[in-house]
Amino acid sequence: MHGNMGRMLRLFRPYKAQMTLALSLEVFAILTRLIVPRLTKMVVNDVITDGQYDLLYTLCGLIALFAVTRTLANYVRAMRFQHVSQNIICGIRTEMYDHLQEMPWEFYDKNRVGEIMSRMTGDLNNVRNFLCNTTFSIFTNSLCFVGSFVFMMFMSPEVTLMVLAMAPVIAIVALKFRRRIRPVFQDVRELNAVLNTRTQENLAGMHIVKAFNRENYEMELFEKDNRTLLNKNLEASWVWSSFMPFMDMLSNLCTPITLAGGALMVYLGRMDLGTLVGVTGYIWMLTNPMRQVANIINATAMALTGCEKVFYYMDLGSSIKEPENAVSPEEFKGRVVFDHVTFAYGDSVALKDICLEVKSGETVAVMGATGSGKSTLINLLGRFYDIQSGSLMIDGVDVRKHKLKPLRQHIGFVPQESFLFSDTINDNIRYGRPEASIQQVIDSARAACADEFIRQTPQGYDTVVGERGLGLSGGQRQRASIARAVLIQPSILVLDDSTSAVDMETEYEIQQNFKTVMKDRTTFIIAHRISSVKNADQIIVLKDGEIAERGKHKELMELGGIYAGMVKDQMSSAVKV
Repeated sequence: MHGNMGRMLRLFRPYKAQMTLALSLEVFAILTRLIVPRLTKMVVNDVITDGQYDLLYTLCGLIALFAVTRTLANYVRAMRFQHVSQNIICGIRTEMYDHLQEMPWEFYDKNRVGEIMSRMTGDLNNVRNFLCNTTFSIFTNSLCFVGSFVFMMFMSPEVTLMVLAMAPVIAIVALKFRRRIRPVFQDVRELNAVLNTRTQENLAGMHIVKAFNRENYEMELFEKDNRTLLNKNLEASWVWSSFMPFMDMLSNLCTPITLAGGALMVYLGRMDLGTLVGVTGYIWMLTNPMRQVANIINATAMALTGCEKVFYYMDLGSSIKEPENAVSPEEFKGRVVFDHVTFAYGDSVALKDICLEVKSGETVAVMGATGSGKSTLINLLGRFYDIQSGSLMIDGVDVRKHKLKPLRQHIGFVPQESFLFSDTINDNIRYGRPEASIQQVIDSARAACADEFIRQTPQGYDTVVGERGLGLSGGQRQRASIARAVLIQPSILVLDDSTSAVDMETEYEIQQNFKTVMKDRTTFIIAHRISSVKNADQIIVLKDGEIAERGKHKELMELGGIYAGMVKDQMSSAVKV
């Protein structure tokens, strides 16, 4: 806890000058408050009691002047605090977003998007509130408490000690409050993340929800999570409500204690009336910090709870790191060698002792049942995951020694699930090569058989597609994804079941166009249709993460194994249709 608190406070370091100005203005404002009861004492004793009415206008003028200058100082101070806190949060949000861009796929396999969004919104707002309001409140109330204590002691030590008799009780109550409220806020934070995750997933999958008539089911789940969050928020409110009135009562008791004790001392002749009036002017300044203890603890607990996960994400280093002596091949030609590669997701082994050599310009087809390791095999090419043993060489350099950005810039990926951004078709295609001309975009679209349907959209290449490309059909999204990969002119082209959503006629046309695109490029094809892979230079069949068969189409058919069985099954299905 103390480590996170110190880390939050260190965020002010780049803004020392602005913070010094803001705090100096606040010190000035508090000093003017502390002087006013002294002036009030003079009004009572010197003006009213002694009849020095010539001092009245001077004293009232000073009180009015202090009020005006204090207002101006508070305005400037508030603006500085807001400016600093907003800039700090903007910096944290940018740093966190940049850090998330560097995290490997493994991170997103384990962390839900809704939870991450919760950290970047609600949790960061709690941190901002702490930096902008709570830190200022701590400084102000501490200074106000100490200042009023000193001034009151000079006026009347006896009355001051009477008021401070309540301080130990308030401190004990505040300590118990902190212990009760922090775990509740931790639960609220986690439940907020769960609710955000459910909302994000539901809205992203709304087409599926409606297609399967599961609206009521989703509403029931949301209601359940929302009700759980409500109960936890009510628990936090109950903790807050049970402590805050008691704190108010303790601090409010200071006023009658002061008046009773002061009146008695005036009656006994041990204090003049002006001093009593002046002392009462400090009561609020002395007791209000006591009242604010609960608020400060509440806001601090929320901030510490929020920053805990934010800093956790920011400190969580990427498992995929570029070595200091990273290198790039003199020329990317696309020669790939898997040398006894083994890879596992945690305890689940996905690939076992894979040995595969692919020459530059060759086309390799990867076949196998669902879960056999096909997508895992090609995901290792861009070093999205690190292998557990063996080595994967691209153009003679182990991928773990490659410079990451040049490596990935020379690999064109067409993922199994085509993803498009909420942007124009033009910008989606040239996402990996933003400097490309419109003619180059069109050429890539033609190679992917996408140009025709793009021109039929309302604004052609300037048509904005919906979220995740939902404005297009599955086949259209796949063709746009293929065009995006072709445009970067990669040395290695990876097609992960990239034509599964297009009809066989369009697939054939894409294959014909790809003869030119794939020329002199190493190509990995994952496909279920035999028509997509039968002309490959080599075909490997994976089973339980191991290479069960390899060879050309004719060789594997003569072998009469797994591949031949897949071909016969597809032919039988075609005949039945």
